[in-house]
Amino acid sequence: MTDGNLRPDITDAIGESGVTVDAVIYKIADEVQHIKTVTVEPGAEIARGLLTVIDGTIKDSVSSGCDLSVVTKGILIGAFSSSHSIQLEAHKTIRLLVQEILQPIFKYNGDSRQAVDGLLAAMVIIAKRRKFNIQEALIIIVDDILFSAEKIDPKFAEKVKICIPKEYNGFKVMP
Repeated sequence: MTDGNLRPDITDAIGESGVTVDAVIYKIADEVQHIKTVTVEPGAEIARGLLTVIDGTIKDSVSSGCDLSVVTKGILIGAFSSSHSIQLEAHKTIRLLVQEILQPIFKYNGDSRQAVDGLLAAMVIIAKRRKFNIQEALIIIVDDILFSAEKIDPKFAEKVKICIPKEYNGFKVMP
């Protein structure tokens, strides 16, 4: 997945036939390979380094009317799958990635429900691949979503909270 020859341009993918999860995953994975780390928290450093590409990807997706559930799912899976450092610092880096994903959703007035759906779907996939407890993983990402949305803007947080289901794929995620 992190092969240097896989450099799909997300804007082309959006313009040609609509964005695909794979296109976003490959784009994010490719970007991760170019981020140089120098701190003792390389996973967090990588997550922060993706801010520009996440912002641009979401901006292009919103302006093109793409399904943001596909985009947010691809971003989270791509970032998480492409770096062992991100996996080692899973909770911290997922929270950072959620913040970086929700900020441009707010900034460009993207569809909050689609963004939340994509983040939840990505977390289920990540949890299955890494053999995490799926329900716990969903509860953690919901907490990260709510924390991040509140940090961005209280009115946005209310809008996002409404988008979070009490259950997702049969797992309880909200009290």
